[in-house]
Amino acid sequence: MHPIVFVSPFSNTENPYIARQQEVLRGLGCEVRPLSLGALLKGRCWGLTNSRNVVLVHWLENRLFKKGKAQRRVSVLGAAQFAVYVVTLALARARVVYVVHDHDVHDVKDSLRWLSTRAIRLLRRVADSRVVHDPSFAARYGATYLPHPLYAEPTGSPPLSSHSVPSIAAMGAIRPYKCLDAVLEGWPPDVPLLIAGTGDPAYIARLRAIVARRALEGAVTIDDRFLSDDEFFATLGARDVLLLPHRAGANLVSGAFFAGVGHVRLVLARETPFIAWAQRRMTGIVSFADDADIGPRVNELAREWSTMRTVDLTPQAIAEFGDAACREAYGRFLGVTIEGPDPATAHAARSEEV
Repeated sequence: MHPIVFVSPFSNTENPYIARQQEVLRGLGCEVRPLSLGALLKGRCWGLTNSRNVVLVHWLENRLFKKGKAQRRVSVLGAAQFAVYVVTLALARARVVYVVHDHDVHDVKDSLRWLSTRAIRLLRRVADSRVVHDPSFAARYGATYLPHPLYAEPTGSPPLSSHSVPSIAAMGAIRPYKCLDAVLEGWPPDVPLLIAGTGDPAYIARLRAIVARRALEGAVTIDDRFLSDDEFFATLGARDVLLLPHRAGANLVSGAFFAGVGHVRLVLARETPFIAWAQRRMTGIVSFADDADIGPRVNELAREWSTMRTVDLTPQAIAEFGDAACREAYGRFLGVTIEGPDPATAHAARSEEV
């Protein structure tokens, strides 16, 4: 008999990560249910008393802080909710699995960062098992590495670019921890860059001011709006390179990496342990060390573009993070036999539905 897997949060409007992970779990034959305060109050989480079941927890530490603001502060209501969840996890007989996504909570006030790191530490201790999507931190956090699922498994290689210089995009939420202001301060004026996603108006205004001051209007476009999944992948597919300039130490992996790898020719990312690991296993991942290195690295890409434009990450991305790889790894971790449709068949069905 396969376990019931309680997932918190059960949905995520920012990206398809939670939905894709649930697809993997259901493909293994697991029943997937929400773990939420509403479900607890309505008595829908009785399975937490069964040691064969599993609780899969993501980003619970974020509840401690107010949403949607740079320099996030403590939320009193969120702190109360956090406490209820922690007590529930501590009392559950089901196997509690905490996925360590971040070293600290994004965009929290510097004076409160200690609170976010201690909340993450507490969740690691409450959990029976920990998971990371960066194998470099498995030992540090006493965790098991599981591959992060691709947001959409590619069905073919990206189109071959006809651009004389690479067209580059930074996609997703426009937030300070991504250091896009530093990117713009060093951006070359003859290489196109698209920054697309929703963000704090004050931070977006700051980015626009840098573009104006450096006269980058001909190269840089800021599209500050929510993109549907179809718009996201259509926009990304029209670019050659995905840019990931996230602050060093902010998170273990960037979700945008798994949205873009295999859908663009190259990934240009700040050096992190995960990026170093990925570079050893895959071609087409280019890194830069710090903010001052961004401009020279982009110029180098532009000079070498006639050669780099043919790089294809797609087969390697599928082998490392595709449906089959995720099902095999999650099945081994949960101790269940793989059931459900063949991954290739399931993917084809999803493509037809879209």
